[in-house]
Amino acid sequence: MIITFDKQTHTYAVNGDIAHISVTELLAKHGLSPKYDGVDKATLTDAAEYGKTIHKDIENFVNNPAYEPITPAGEEFAEWARTNLDCAVAEQMVAYEYAKDLVIAGTCDLLGYLKDGTPIMGDHKTTTSLNKESVSWQVSLLDYMARKLGKETVNDRPLNWKGAAKFYCWHYDKKTQEMSVVEIERVPDGEIEKLLEAEFKGERYMRPLLVIDAETALRAEKVEAQLIALKRQEEAAMAEARALREVLCAAFEAQGINSWTSPNGLIKVSYVPATTSFQVDGTKLRREQPALFEKYAKCVQKKAYVRVYDRAGGDEQ
Repeated sequence: MIITFDKQTHTYAVNGDIAHISVTELLAKHGLSPKYDGVDKATLTDAAEYGKTIHKDIENFVNNPAYEPITPAGEEFAEWARTNLDCAVAEQMVAYEYAKDLVIAGTCDLLGYLKDGTPIMGDHKTTTSLNKESVSWQVSLLDYMARKLGKETVNDRPLNWKGAAKFYCWHYDKKTQEMSVVEIERVPDGEIEKLLEAEFKGERYMRPLLVIDAETALRAEKVEAQLIALKRQEEAAMAEARALREVLCAAFEAQGINSWTSPNGLIKVSYVPATTSFQVDGTKLRREQPALFEKYAKCVQKKAYVRVYDRAGGDEQ
């Protein structure tokens, strides 16, 4: 198999034919990678150039033992590699023909073996923040494709990849010039095959479960549990406060007093007499006067959010 990449058009060719889609395009199409629509073009261009420089520096180091990195990120990766990496190849292109009309191609930033013999695959990221889910899908899909190649040669070189036991992301912070090594979770083959089937059928892949990294899951659970505990305390206090406010309200009305300050001066309570207010019954108005309702209806955009439920109490938080 011969795989080539045209930098000008950002397209792959497999045995001379243009691949239908790249790994990057596939993940973006199905909402499995972050969007940068709100980032200005100059910032994106600068980030892309920075990323290319880092990738090239590390590629040169991995594929040429005599090469010395010229960037701080490259130097940090080289230090990590000399300690942990036995052998590896950088920028390894892979392709997979899922069906006659669906050929996918992509590039692995690095695949190789640790000094203890563990096969690994990894990706270099220079984004401001690390989207672990996106990287998880990227490396898992590339690993899946590489395994599907079997003993087929790629660009006249045997690959024979059996699969990674561990996935890594080397994340480089441009401001601090520091590298973080993050272990990435695998997306199951079954989900990858559902993604490919959805793409082949022209459908959108739907996640059966939210895929998040273990660290985020534990932090979310801890913080939400703390909030639930505080809300329970608040509800208990509010129930007692409402009962006492009824007592105070009755005392205000019986004694004709409008204001009271607690003995220690910590709170001040004011009496608010009963009033009458008018509200529009939107449901009834829409049913009986639809034209009038539509005339004065106002469209309000609401930001997306998540609802959290207390599984012990069964309540929404």
